[in-house]
Amino acid sequence: HGKRPSQRGKRVSILGAISLREVVTYCNLMGSTDGLTFEAFISQKLVPKLWKGACVILDNCSIHLGEDVRNLIEDAGAKLIFLPPYSPDFSPIENCFSKIKSILRSIKARSYPELAKAIDEAFSQVSSSDLRNWFSHCCYCASPA
Repeated sequence: HGKRPSQRGKRVSILGAISLREVVTYCNLMGSTDGLTFEAFISQKLVPKLWKGACVILDNCSIHLGEDVRNLIEDAGAKLIFLPPYSPDFSPIENCFSKIKSILRSIKARSYPELAKAIDEAFSQVSSSDLRNWFSHCCYCASPA
């Protein structure tokens, strides 16, 4: 076991989107995520990668509930689906984030630049098998492509 840092670092937030086939997009940023930041993620990172008929599944976190978020997703031809309250078991991205955090703990980055590289490395380790398993585990149809 490595030595644990004695001081807590600044908060880093990770936003991401996955599909049955790939990590669609992700980003990391210093600090917490607010509604405007989430909306920017949707418009700049997710919408350009959406396809007609895609389903975007979100929980009921307040930053997800903005009308602009809904409009951006639906204007891209995708369908927005909100999970029932308190149901992380139906959210495949939660399983993905669990794997990402486990990898990040093993890398032990101690600065933001190191952490940003580690986040890229962690997402690169998400396999197509992981994705299918996470969607199946969350009760979504995930037949092999």
